Amino acid sequence: MIEMDFENLLSSYGDAVGDRIRFAGLVKDYFPEQKMQSHLILSAYDLGIADDIRFTEKLDDAFAYRFVRRMVDEYGISRVNAEWAVNLWCICYGKKTLGKECSLKALSRQSSRDARSEAGDKPGVVTYGDLFRYTRSSNGKGLAVSGFVGENRKTIIFQNFSDGKPVLEIMDGAFSESDMEEAIFTEGIRKIGNRAFLGCSSLTQVIFPESMRELGMSAFAGCSNLSLAALPPLLEKLGDYSLSGTRLRSISIPQSTYWIGEGAFSNCGCISSIAFPNSVDELPDKICSGCTGLKKVTLHGQIRRIGSEAFFGCCNLEDIYVPKSVQDIGDEAFAQTHEKFLLMCDSGSYAEAYARKNRLKYQLV
Repeated sequence: MIEMDFENLLSSYGDAVGDRIRFAGLVKDYFPEQKMQSHLILSAYDLGIADDIRFTEKLDDAFAYRFVRRMVDEYGISRVNAEWAVNLWCICYGKKTLGKECSLKALSRQSSRDARSEAGDKPGVVTYGDLFRYTRSSNGKGLAVSGFVGENRKTIIFQNFSDGKPVLEIMDGAFSESDMEEAIFTEGIRKIGNRAFLGCSSLTQVIFPESMRELGMSAFAGCSNLSLAALPPLLEKLGDYSLSGTRLRSISIPQSTYWIGEGAFSNCGCISSIAFPNSVDELPDKICSGCTGLKKVTLHGQIRRIGSEAFFGCCNLEDIYVPKSVQDIGDEAFAQTHEKFLLMCDSGSYAEAYARKNRLKYQLV
């Protein structure tokens, strides 16, 4: 299916191959749900595969090997995924679009885990040196990434298997203040450690797998250009300040999340709205403190507590409905909000008493 769609893209928009921005946009439009495949296609493109295909006479194993090796060595991509992308380019662009002689065959892109397992079980299968450094995972059942030794750090794809062992997490502080621009995590990785990507100011996009369960304390804090990072659908824990200081525009917290740490979304000035899931019964201190663009907050009817400075400095927040289930609101929870801020609450509720005590404008609903 991907092969046919990629062939159609190339035949319909052949002139776009020479324009990186336009071509990248088309790839993402054609494969909106296949982000991993899109990045593999674009990784090969960025190595110049399209130009080399145009100027070569024959597409064979020798031609493919050069690009496979570079994708492995420079991007840290697994061999099976690199071969899939290179063969796809050679067949769809070289053979079917440009009419080049091609002896390569289309490959089925197995998961990295299956491919690595098979490679480990079959003698004679070629494997390349891993570009990641590893240590034992915190649960002792696999590996944790502790660093990256490749040269090209623009896009890093985190593999989920190494030498037949599952890669389950990213170690504490492993990539703090690095200069990567995109981080892609493959299925099987479950945890990102404390401060793992702290202060990565060049990071703009993160793609999480469905297997991800936990983001550690300050995992992406201070990633001041991070604007694209949809939380994985089965995420369970968000550590203290895990996404603080990013440029995320929207936050969709999955219903599976049962624990959110202090200041998890603090100082995210681009967030305009946020809804908290039924799975959490309290908002921690400083959860959205300093979110200057925040205009809408949705709280469910089981929330029991709103922490201190939860919405401190949310200067565009004009109103919020606090349900009668709330029995505790911390100090300065709504300080320095919009000058017209209005606390919506039920008659006789704790929120009404809090508004009166703190001289907040309020309206009964």
